[in-house]
Amino acid sequence: MTSQKISSLQCVNVTKSKENTHCVVLGASHKTCPVALRDKLGFAGSLLEEGLASLGRLPGLSEAVILSTCNRTEIYAATLYPDSLRDTLLNWWAEFAHIDEAELVPHCFYLTHTEAVSHLYSVVSSVDSLVLGENQIMGQVKSAFLSAQKAGNAGFFLSHLFQTAIGLGKKVRETTAIGEGTVSIPFAAVQLARKEFGELSPLCVGVLGLGEMGNIASVELAAAGVTRFRFFNRTESKSLVFADRFGGEGFPLGKLPEHLSELDLLLTAATSQEYLVFAKDVVAAHRIQKTIYIDIGAPRNVEPRVVEIPGVSLFSIDDLTRVVEDNRNKRKHSAERAREIIEDAVDEFAEWFATLGVIPLMLSMRKHHESIGETLLKKWEHRVSSETYAVLKRYNDELIAKLLHRPSSELKILGARGLGLETRLILEKLFDLNVEEVPDEKT
Repeated sequence: MTSQKISSLQCVNVTKSKENTHCVVLGASHKTCPVALRDKLGFAGSLLEEGLASLGRLPGLSEAVILSTCNRTEIYAATLYPDSLRDTLLNWWAEFAHIDEAELVPHCFYLTHTEAVSHLYSVVSSVDSLVLGENQIMGQVKSAFLSAQKAGNAGFFLSHLFQTAIGLGKKVRETTAIGEGTVSIPFAAVQLARKEFGELSPLCVGVLGLGEMGNIASVELAAAGVTRFRFFNRTESKSLVFADRFGGEGFPLGKLPEHLSELDLLLTAATSQEYLVFAKDVVAAHRIQKTIYIDIGAPRNVEPRVVEIPGVSLFSIDDLTRVVEDNRNKRKHSAERAREIIEDAVDEFAEWFATLGVIPLMLSMRKHHESIGETLLKKWEHRVSSETYAVLKRYNDELIAKLLHRPSSELKILGARGLGLETRLILEKLFDLNVEEVPDEKT
């Protein structure tokens, strides 16, 4: 990174105090950003690992998680500089995506503190999804967090945030009807196909990309009466498994061009940095019958110029609006209840955040009592049997836990009320404590 926006932060000494760490999120979603730009901003496949590694080297942040789906890409960070980090992240993202920063800025949102927390909670609860109540987002958030953990980018702060988010997502689904009869993106795509064709059972239908989305799409298409399938995947064996399961035939990806002329409908849901369906191949496979391509890949799988070919219709995720709005209206009450749950959870996170300032004090209190216990135990180490000494050690551990339980609970309450500093000064004097900052998990 050579930009002044980044280099200006490089000389700042980033201490690891969790007392001052804040959450921020920079993102672009179906609400703010056109699909053509979202294609460039995503972190599909190996780009996620590369992006996390690069992001982890940025000055000004201590932890980071990248959430990249077909509808959104969001960068969550823990930072001591919530206000100034925005420009650093924008500059990094534009460079990584090989686009001009001016193209990116109008289509991004940047949230800090509890607004960032509330946004993640809304995302994982599917309240912010294109398809309200869709189930895929829960697994996608969890996968994003695990990838950040594997890369060493998720420490104490974001681990707590994402673990509470995943727990909240489960609670929303358990206590509301937001996920009942959920309309997934593949389901919406199939509904769009039914609107265009009417009956789907006579059609020859291709499915490109046989991951989670492709699997759901195949199930929905089969439920709509489709039996003449053509499955395409990089791994031919997987396409054959799908053909055996749903009927039809399976082929490797390279065979797609020669089978395009057979297809009435092609639904694409592959993960690829390059287009997999090209206009030249569609032209070469010219057919008199109506042909529809529905592209729910992220980034898109079908070259946009396909729409210019006579007799061919091309739809992307952003064209699923009508089906999505019907689904949203049916789940309006559940969404309102989910937002109430989210608000309570944000308040709980804010209380937890307020207690971080007293964590060093709590640890110092424990260390102080353990030191006293160890000093007393040493006097008895060679005066009693090893069995008796082991009993004394267990008694000492239990005694310290009992003694500190109530003070620890009260310290958290005082911290949440903003009285952490006053409490710290009093206890430091009373117990002659040396309160040290909690080391970050990455150090």
